[in-house]
Amino acid sequence: MNEDAPLPEPFTDTVKAQESGNGKVREIRHIVKKSLNALERKKSEKERKARQLRRLRKWLMPKNAIVALHELQGPGMAEFIVNTNGQETKAEIVINNIRYEATAPSKNLAKAKASEKALRDLIFSQMTRLKQQRSSGVAATATTSATGDKVDGANGGAGSSSNNTAPEPEPMDCIETEDLPMEHLAAFALHKLFTQWEAEGFEVPFIKPSRSKAAAVAAATTTTTNTQGENGGTNVSIMPKVTKTVADLPPNASSRHPTALFAYMRPQISYEDLGSNNNQSNNEFTAGLRSDGQYFIGKGRSKKLARKAAAIEACKILFGVEFDESVLQG
Repeated sequence: MNEDAPLPEPFTDTVKAQESGNGKVREIRHIVKKSLNALERKKSEKERKARQLRRLRKWLMPKNAIVALHELQGPGMAEFIVNTNGQETKAEIVINNIRYEATAPSKNLAKAKASEKALRDLIFSQMTRLKQQRSSGVAATATTSATGDKVDGANGGAGSSSNNTAPEPEPMDCIETEDLPMEHLAAFALHKLFTQWEAEGFEVPFIKPSRSKAAAVAAATTTTTNTQGENGGTNVSIMPKVTKTVADLPPNASSRHPTALFAYMRPQISYEDLGSNNNQSNNEFTAGLRSDGQYFIGKGRSKKLARKAAAIEACKILFGVEFDESVLQG
């Protein structure tokens, strides 16, 4: 066999090495990556964009200010201090040695307002820092260019005509700085937009988190407790809560009072008094409540009975509860 003969066509990517101890020739195969044609490149780019969109959708879920701030700060974030005085609730939190406080009729609303203040300041401070770093980078580039022009002038102006263009400002991506947390800001912006639409009377579809995310949040909430803070306040955990489902109904749900059962399943949902018909002989009040993207209305001889009727309708539609006759007549 002539070893100097060219290798066959199927083995063009095979290179012969030195003979091993047993007299055999070891062959080293080089893997040549096949170049993609136009159709394959287009398909690969489409799959890459689809993966990016899936990751983006996970980030762009509507989140209130409390959740957005907690995700931005991480597990080491300070806890809220909540104090209630009469009908007003005051929430305080310290972020980066700055105290943010807000007052509202409810605890959740007060915490949300304080969180929004902290979130806004964090975003603005990072944007200001980024702008200052960019300005200092442009100023340093301009100073270096001016010094070079002076040296060229001292050397008789040689080559000054070819280097007469102004230096371009340094792009923001080239500056080593912390990225702006746009994903947290966008999630909170979506929450505010949906809240505004809901306040204007539109029914916003209820978006449920994925099972894995809900399980993670549930595990986190079970490990947190309320502790007594200074000045009689309460340190309240700011981890988001998981919405109760039919599986969380108590065993005696059909015999419970409708308003109490609904308050257990959907806490912090308030009723709206929609007035009465002003009929002295047969006065009838109307109450409503909004939950899970739906609006429920109840009517009764008093405001209390109207709220009870609204709760009965909500529990029936949302949780499938058929109350006992004694509860309905009571």
